[in-house]
Amino acid sequence: MLKAKKNNTLMWGFTRYNRQFIRRNFENIYIRCESNQRLNKKKLFIANHSSWWDSLVIYFLNDQVIQSDAYGMMHKEGMERFPFFRGIGVYSVDSKDRNHLLESLRYSCDLLNNNKTVWIFPQGEEQHLEKRPLHFSNGISYIIQNSKEIEVVPVSIYYSFGHTKKPDIYINVGFPVETTKLIPLQRKEITRYLEKVSTEQLDSLKDCVIQERNDLFINFGRS
Repeated sequence: MLKAKKNNTLMWGFTRYNRQFIRRNFENIYIRCESNQRLNKKKLFIANHSSWWDSLVIYFLNDQVIQSDAYGMMHKEGMERFPFFRGIGVYSVDSKDRNHLLESLRYSCDLLNNNKTVWIFPQGEEQHLEKRPLHFSNGISYIIQNSKEIEVVPVSIYYSFGHTKKPDIYINVGFPVETTKLIPLQRKEITRYLEKVSTEQLDSLKDCVIQERNDLFINFGRS
């Protein structure tokens, strides 16, 4: 697999480019955090995956709000096409290659056990924003069972066209899931539970968007 090789100069430049790129393409970027996400560094963030934009939105979220030493998975083909992503904390995964997949999962555990944050899309690939239920792979359960005292934080991303020419992004960073009770369960049970939590949170976010409850969020769309 291709491991991350963070480069401070590259990260400095990409962070500033991404801030402007996101703000230029979206009218509003509404973010809500339901708890303080900085208390425990060892967090596994799991997000729904419906758009090409998701990875850049997650990077923006970490830059503006979470501010963690973050790492994330990308499919091996994408890494080979855009190797510079390794320099901003991205590493490869290939679900079709069992050895590659296991190595990526173990690497994720190592990062978490060394007080990093890991961001993944448990759906594995882009699926329509309205598809229900969310379907997660069991890799997320492997990480939970093989990491020490981590928190799992569901992140919901919803894109919407409102009253302006450009679309809006709504992001909800949920409460951490207590993993000590999940570890003894079978992997499929853990996966189904996290699917349920993430699906309910995404549907709740959708309701906020429909009802235009923008007062519940902080707008990071304006620099």
